[in-house]
Amino acid sequence: MKKVIILSCAVLLTANLLCGAILSSYSWCNVALSSAVIIVSAVLLYLVDVINIKDGYKVSLMLLFITIGLLEFILSLMAPNHVADNWWLIIVIALMAIQIITLIIIRSISNKLK
Repeated sequence: MKKVIILSCAVLLTANLLCGAILSSYSWCNVALSSAVIIVSAVLLYLVDVINIKDGYKVSLMLLFITIGLLEFILSLMAPNHVADNWWLIIVIALMAIQIITLIIIRSISNKLK
């Protein structure tokens, strides 16, 4: 599963960067934000696969993180081209923080249940 996560995210990142180079309407800010979303999603999915939690948590966390990652990617495409006063960026950062907090909570709950 680890290889699948790494390879699929590498392909998505490459496609994103190529689209950023080809399309003039796809600004550098959106490319950077969407690339960061892909990388953070890949790291979170890899961590879910690597850390020692129960299988039920792994499946549900992977589905949740993939869904939230897709939502973050769509939000990063619609974000304005500036960093200052960018509410789309704040929403993406908040969703990433929620994912990380969820992973920490699930890991501590899963360890207590053993």
